[in-house]
Amino acid sequence: MPNNNSNGSPEEILSPLLIILVAGSISLAVVNKDNQAAYFDIVKIAMVYSFGSRKPKDKQ
Repeated sequence: MPNNNSNGSPEEILSPLLIILVAGSISLAVVNKDNQAAYFDIVKIAMVYSFGSRKPKDKQ
């Protein structure tokens, strides 16, 4: 088994951060009904970014 000590791709690093951002925004939206629309906007932006940042890998 080869030793792969890479730091990971940017997508691998951003995925957990986006999950935390989305989970935190949804829980804040449940708790704070006054700013619910703003939290859902953050979730929408994070979802669009995560789908847009995924690029198909070239087959070699």
